[in-house]
Amino acid sequence: MKRRWVLSFLAVVFISLLTGCEKKDPYGLSEKNPVTITIWHYYNGVQKEEFDRLVQEFNENEGRGKGIIVKAFNKGSIDELSTLVNESIEKKIGSEPLPDVFSAYVDKVYEVDQMGLAADLSSYLTSEEISEYVDAYIEEGKFDSTGAIKVFPIAKSTEILTVNKTDWDKFAEATGVTEEALSTWEGITRVAESYYKWTDSLTEAPDDGKAFFGRDAFANYMIIGSLQLGHEIFKTEDGKVVLDFDKQIMRKLWENYYVPYVNGYFGSYGKFRSDDVKTGQLAAFVGATSGIAYFPASVTLEDGTNYAIESKLYPLPNFQGTVPCAVQQGAGMMVFKSEEKREYAATLFLKWFTSVEQNMEFAIGSGYLPVKKAAGNQEMLKPFLEGTGENSGASQNLLIGLDTANEYRLYTSKPFRGGDRARSVLNLTMVLKAKEDYEEICALMAQGVKRENAVANFVTEENFNNWYKDTMEQLEAIVGE
Repeated sequence: MKRRWVLSFLAVVFISLLTGCEKKDPYGLSEKNPVTITIWHYYNGVQKEEFDRLVQEFNENEGRGKGIIVKAFNKGSIDELSTLVNESIEKKIGSEPLPDVFSAYVDKVYEVDQMGLAADLSSYLTSEEISEYVDAYIEEGKFDSTGAIKVFPIAKSTEILTVNKTDWDKFAEATGVTEEALSTWEGITRVAESYYKWTDSLTEAPDDGKAFFGRDAFANYMIIGSLQLGHEIFKTEDGKVVLDFDKQIMRKLWENYYVPYVNGYFGSYGKFRSDDVKTGQLAAFVGATSGIAYFPASVTLEDGTNYAIESKLYPLPNFQGTVPCAVQQGAGMMVFKSEEKREYAATLFLKWFTSVEQNMEFAIGSGYLPVKKAAGNQEMLKPFLEGTGENSGASQNLLIGLDTANEYRLYTSKPFRGGDRARSVLNLTMVLKAKEDYEEICALMAQGVKRENAVANFVTEENFNNWYKDTMEQLEAIVGE
């Protein structure tokens, strides 16, 4: 009887010791009572496949041990996702409950934060953990001087120059142009003129040369170009913005986009410039590193001729004599305010997702760039690049993107009220004017006017001044609200 009592007592003590040795989670997470975290995102195609695969890996391993289950849902495009979030915030009929986390650009997060709904993630991160991320990526998620982190960086992109090497090689051999010219905007403009004249010479028809270059996300050219040349268009502090739309700088940007465009040296035809390369209407373009998967493997001309092409990638061009500068872009993740347990669980997943191994897998599979400084280590990259091929588009894209993150000044405008509309103005006014004026020039040429004379009617000081005044007034109206 005594022996049985002693054994029972020892068993209780043993179980108590085991329980006491269990490391209790500071926020009450438990494998026996898991918390489910919902994420809304806009990834599609290979990006969605990679994200879903990593979510499943987390749930089956790290998440299971910590008591976290992540459920991720694609909600269409970034704009569609933003609309759904708005409807859920407003609790419109038929809207879904807000997720714990959603993909968002800083302007959207700033808007949500103004409603008091964005969680501050800094308390769930140590200073050592924060220092592991690229500084510019962390700074983007801070809206004021308090140190609060409202946007968690999970994958980024910048811009890259992609060239149809197959057609470039023919052009370079015939004209003696070298790829060194592709390092500056001034060089791109000169190359584009040479390319137009060379392609024009290949046929007997006059003035049927081809455009060489185009670019996506035109506002980036305006914002980054102006910054490089000494003027930050939207300088913000605590949500207040000062407009610096310098006329002299805008003239230089005009000379290296509008002027070559109306001459036929630059172009834009389809929805994206990669579409224009596919149809043979362009030979090069600047676009996001995250869009490398869309660069075509062949060209199909208007007459049905099809031929395979090879691509070559180059760092983003800069204005001559300036410090290299590039946009940092790519949505981060915002966590909605809720109980600390849920915010903490969401942050644990985001930290796991951005650990170098997981983040590199996502980057290789999706075209995005990893967000930690350690990812730029060449030795660390080798195992991840082995399966892609050293000269593949994915490898070139990742290596050039990481070099840009390490060697360029990365920049994104701080969010402010009306920031989306102000960016839209920069994205459209010069582009639309160039396109409209080029069409008028083509109409004049069809009437027998020589190309040089038709163009001369538009590349005037008066035309530039009118564009500048109109754009300035639109920006001032937004900033002055």
